[in-house]
Amino acid sequence: MKKILTLTTMTILLTACGNETSSNSFNGTWEKVDAEEAGCRDSFTFKEDNKFEVQNSRLQGGKKLTGTYKNIEGNDYEFDYSEGTNTFNIEVNDDTMSVQMAGSDNVCEYNKVN
Repeated sequence: MKKILTLTTMTILLTACGNETSSNSFNGTWEKVDAEEAGCRDSFTFKEDNKFEVQNSRLQGGKKLTGTYKNIEGNDYEFDYSEGTNTFNIEVNDDTMSVQMAGSDNVCEYNKVN
């Protein structure tokens, strides 16, 4: 019985730790590491209920966009907002986030600020 309890506990813990990039790890504001990187959005803010705000760079029109996002599979996320839909590959490692828009070679780096 003790072995079964230990195995069950280990399985639960490993399952909980298995997905590094969960939507909960996104929550908060992320700012661009390289301010000169014009092809990257200035910031992402992730809120409860899979809602987000994105501050586009001046090169991208400087507009703030809001909407919802959902996990498609793995690290791929679909962002829906009034301007349309974009798909991003997002990887979070502690307080750093790498974002790559589908179809782009550019990988943007962000630091969590809160």
